[in-house]
Amino acid sequence: MHSKEKPMPNFKYRLIVNHIIDEIEREQIKGKLMSVRELAKIRGVGVSTVVQAYYELEKQGWIEARPKVGYFVINKKSITPPNYGKKINYIQAGLSLNKAVQFSFNDPNILPLSCTAPSSVIDNELLLNRLHKKALKHRPYQLIMQDPIEGLPSLRQAITQHLAKSNQIFKPEQILINNGRRDGLMTALIATQTLTGPIAIESPMSFFFQSILKQINANVIEIPIQERYQDELNLLSTAYQLQPFKTYLINPNFADPTGRVLSNKDKLALIQWAEKHEVTIIEYDRGELHFGTHRPCSIASLVTPNSHCRIITLSDFYDTLSHTINLGYLICTNTLDPCLFAKQIISEEPNLCLQYMMIELMQSKQFAQLMRQLHTRLKANYTSALSLLLPSFNQINRADFYYSQVAGGPCLWIKLPDHLSSETLWEQAIAAKLSIAPGAMFSFNQDYQSFFRITFALPWDRQMEAGVKRLGELILAYTRA
Repeated sequence: MHSKEKPMPNFKYRLIVNHIIDEIEREQIKGKLMSVRELAKIRGVGVSTVVQAYYELEKQGWIEARPKVGYFVINKKSITPPNYGKKINYIQAGLSLNKAVQFSFNDPNILPLSCTAPSSVIDNELLLNRLHKKALKHRPYQLIMQDPIEGLPSLRQAITQHLAKSNQIFKPEQILINNGRRDGLMTALIATQTLTGPIAIESPMSFFFQSILKQINANVIEIPIQERYQDELNLLSTAYQLQPFKTYLINPNFADPTGRVLSNKDKLALIQWAEKHEVTIIEYDRGELHFGTHRPCSIASLVTPNSHCRIITLSDFYDTLSHTINLGYLICTNTLDPCLFAKQIISEEPNLCLQYMMIELMQSKQFAQLMRQLHTRLKANYTSALSLLLPSFNQINRADFYYSQVAGGPCLWIKLPDHLSSETLWEQAIAAKLSIAPGAMFSFNQDYQSFFRITFALPWDRQMEAGVKRLGELILAYTRA
């Protein structure tokens, strides 16, 4: 009896921590928090429980204690994001890859904080095995079968129903099922006829985008991210005037690597800009990886019925279900015919068994439940990682040091003081059996030398905990050296 009652104080303080974080994120709590005694009385707990909760919140960087005054919410938005410059780079992408970093992804002796695999935080093997057995009843491997090039109608319908839950309204006819994000991006590039012409892309860019563009030796125009989005659109206009382009590649939600999320106002401004300049937007939407209650919408979902803006939205189940699954979809907004034609040219039919598995998962409402579990786990990983890094971060001069304020996605973007190189830190991390992703990986022009990215979206265990803590120590030592 007594042994069962012991975890209760810990449980109560965790409830208080989670509740306050949720209130801060929804901006229900601003400025000063309740006193320890006042909150203890309201929650019906001991003073020590509230003290423990406030200590944890302080350790995680949500609040700060001011002696003889009280506890206050830290305004994370007040942390000034870094300046990525305004130089527009025109680059022939080339074929070389950062092979050393790539190799570290697969070295069993190195903790791969440099790569992202958000779906790996939950082991879905048993679920996938059960779904596979059910899918076999549909005889997906029978010899005589006409597969719809667009994908199974019931899966396309299930996807639109899932998106509708976040107020994103699409028709099943706009959905094209494909073999994952790589297949989707190649289809989009062919559909927009940009394989031989210039293509604009936000910078720093998704390493997924970069790896594809390098392989096809693309003619890339890098548009540096700006703190004020209108300045970014102005750079887009300048680049377009100097060298017109047909396509703009962007991560509007939880951009890899910076974790940026564009507001709806900024997304609407981009739609207006793209329509005016007759530029097609290819967006890689990772909005499914949000932590909070309101999923950031895709750019495509904001297009009005009378708009002529052309958008191709890439989405897949690599991020959300398993990195072993090659299945995804395109949402085609005023781009269906060229995407369908491109898909017929370059793509094999998406695996029928996987399609039936996803139909079962989404129609049974298991997918929504799985997404809630994924968001909870990703957020827990992030708060755990940050609590391990903050003791080191808090000892570094903040005037020239930055880390991104994460609301979703799998990555934390960190800027070292300008005179320091993330590649040097990478070498030190590798020696400690850790791998980070240096900023130069996210630009064709080898920019962002003082930046690097790490992931918290890996299975959280003792190795992960020890590795993140050790990385914090390495960062502190390197900045002091």
